[in-house]
Amino acid sequence: MNPVIEQITKIYKEMPLSRKIMMGGIMAIVFIGLISIFIWANKVDYQILYSGISSEDAFKIVEKLKEQKIPYRLSGNGSIIMVPGNKLYDLRLSLAGEGLPNENTVGFEIFDETAFGTTEFVQKLNYQRALQGELAKTIKQFKEIDDAKVMIVMPSKSVFIEEERPASASVLLKLKRKLSKEKISAVVYLVASSVDNLNPDQVTVVDTNGNMLSKGTVGEELNSIANTQLEYKTNFEQTKAIRIQTMLEKIVGRGKAIVRVTADMDFDQIDLNEEIYDPDAFVIRSSNNIVETADKKTGPAGDISSVNPITNSGTQGISRQSTIKNDKKNETINYEINRQIKRTTKAIGRIKRLSVVAVLDGNYTFEKNKDGTKTKTYNPRTKSELDQFTIIVRQAMGYNADREDQVSVESFPFFLEMDSMLPEKTSFDFPDFIKKYGKSLLNIFVILLLFIFVILPFVKSIQEIKSKAIKDAEELIELEEKRKAALPKPAKLTEVDQAMLFANENIEKTIKILKIWAMEHEKK
Repeated sequence: MNPVIEQITKIYKEMPLSRKIMMGGIMAIVFIGLISIFIWANKVDYQILYSGISSEDAFKIVEKLKEQKIPYRLSGNGSIIMVPGNKLYDLRLSLAGEGLPNENTVGFEIFDETAFGTTEFVQKLNYQRALQGELAKTIKQFKEIDDAKVMIVMPSKSVFIEEERPASASVLLKLKRKLSKEKISAVVYLVASSVDNLNPDQVTVVDTNGNMLSKGTVGEELNSIANTQLEYKTNFEQTKAIRIQTMLEKIVGRGKAIVRVTADMDFDQIDLNEEIYDPDAFVIRSSNNIVETADKKTGPAGDISSVNPITNSGTQGISRQSTIKNDKKNETINYEINRQIKRTTKAIGRIKRLSVVAVLDGNYTFEKNKDGTKTKTYNPRTKSELDQFTIIVRQAMGYNADREDQVSVESFPFFLEMDSMLPEKTSFDFPDFIKKYGKSLLNIFVILLLFIFVILPFVKSIQEIKSKAIKDAEELIELEEKRKAALPKPAKLTEVDQAMLFANENIEKTIKILKIWAMEHEKK
């Protein structure tokens, strides 16, 4: 047997029973850990292939998996099929090529095979079926919805406008868990946006338990708007209060300030158009100046003419002329009156007024009595302090005097004791100590147990094995020295004896040396 194994076996036999049990436990833990790691590393990772499918589709898919000899697992009463993760996507592609799972909902694929000679009525009916199927498939994409069915009523068109009726729709949902109001509204608007002439108030949503999720009324929409406005107002007030309160607590101390904010908001959306004329302010728009000048010349009365060939004067042949000048001026000025056009759109959620109330705790003084108790005395804050805090709160809230904002800062005692005599703590509070340091002490205790019962015995065993081996080695050396000392001392060898001993131990070298001597002797 191997000496090392013999040494280990001997040491193990000499160990006490407690040490053997401890080492056996450690080896068992290590062995179990290795087996667990091996099993975990070779464990097959099953992932969901399909979920929520019908029993017929599940049967067909399982048959295909058996044909391909692929392991699978069933859960959810057979509606969930799980396969190894490394084959998940390949199986989905291959099964989809074979038309599995076969959904009962028909969409626009109904038009893939259209028979020749289909009437217009059948085409409209197929379009309605396809639209209902596509909407149902889309709605089932919500994680909270297991199944959906959509029914659309599309009235026939009329040539008379007063006889036209709007379209309507009903949605039946099979829910996995509760659907939020926002997602219900999303379903309503999804259906309304996909159908021509369908208003959201004509869409009704119910679940398979008979609960009315959406009645499709305008009042519900107004109620939703009111809830949104209230939520916006509440969030604004809380945000303002937290900002002011955290700032005050940095000054007066944690838990010594209470702030409440009330906001009066205007949620009316107003679009105002104004056209203002100012008669006192005007400018010249255009001017027109017209100036006319006319010159008229006339001859003397005695001139020779066909009418009056003979004149009475004796100065025949002398001509006299006169000139008449006429000036005309026309000026037109057009004035433009000053006009301003304003278009004002008020924002939704405009702040009309803010009211802030801040309550601060005062100061306390403690006086020690002769019997060891302490007296607690409340001291309210002074008016100058409250005025300073008022200025701080106004700056933090965004005070606006035009809005008539209100700020009130007061000081009151927060904790009123029925008995103001507070005894001084003299004993050790063990529950409080455990609450503060219990986890740390528990961790230290576990580490200490691990060191005492695992690490320390293991180190001690190694040291014992090492010391045992050293001791055995020393004993062997001592026995060897004693054996050598007990043997008689060898006699002194002569040169002939030494040569014979060398020749017996090194025959080949001896032969070579003898050959060399023989050759040298022949040369001589």
